[in-house]
Amino acid sequence: MSAGLRLDRYTCETVADGMAALEQARAKAFDLIVMDLGAPHVTRLQVCRVLRQQLSRRVPIVIIAPGDGVAAALTEIENGADDFLLKPFGSGELAARARAAIHRSRASHRGRNGAAARAETAPPVTHGDIQVDPARRHVRVQNRRVNLTEQEFSLLYVLAAHAGVVFSRDGLLATIWGNQRFVTVRSVDTLVSRLRRRIEPDEGNPRYIHTVRGVGYKLGDV
Repeated sequence: MSAGLRLDRYTCETVADGMAALEQARAKAFDLIVMDLGAPHVTRLQVCRVLRQQLSRRVPIVIIAPGDGVAAALTEIENGADDFLLKPFGSGELAARARAAIHRSRASHRGRNGAAARAETAPPVTHGDIQVDPARRHVRVQNRRVNLTEQEFSLLYVLAAHAGVVFSRDGLLATIWGNQRFVTVRSVDTLVSRLRRRIEPDEGNPRYIHTVRGVGYKLGDV
């Protein structure tokens, strides 16, 4: 894989397993992470989920999966990956996906700079046993600290600040991703699923985030 990326003038560093990948990603700032699900310890250590929780800087992640690994790749998308490729594929396809992922990340970062400045002055929100503090980027649910990715945090803050209001998928898409239209309304469903996994006592019977069939989502009334 790295040979094809190097031909496209990328500087690459490779590691052999999931543990080494975590250590390397924490130690250095990369523009892109490419993870092969067939490498040792990648799925067992839930590398993608850990990276999204622990890295302060959002780095695009592209997953490489076996030809019959669509389900596993989609699980990694839910855990925060940005794209995936199924084997076999050409080096040109990987390079194209890499360029696209880096471009989207940089465009999104430019948009987030303005959002981050607004977040510093946004007031904390408490709704029932959910507490969201944008300035400190803290979330507590039932007095338990919850670590969220940037998009998960944005989604929860929007819903908590307007508890009881039903947001359409298109509305949430515009609010959270802005004009970065490389995503679709299915991305909203995936993000809601990820957030539920973080905060719901029972993901199968949501207590906080309710689906309004045919419309979208809302944070339930206290």
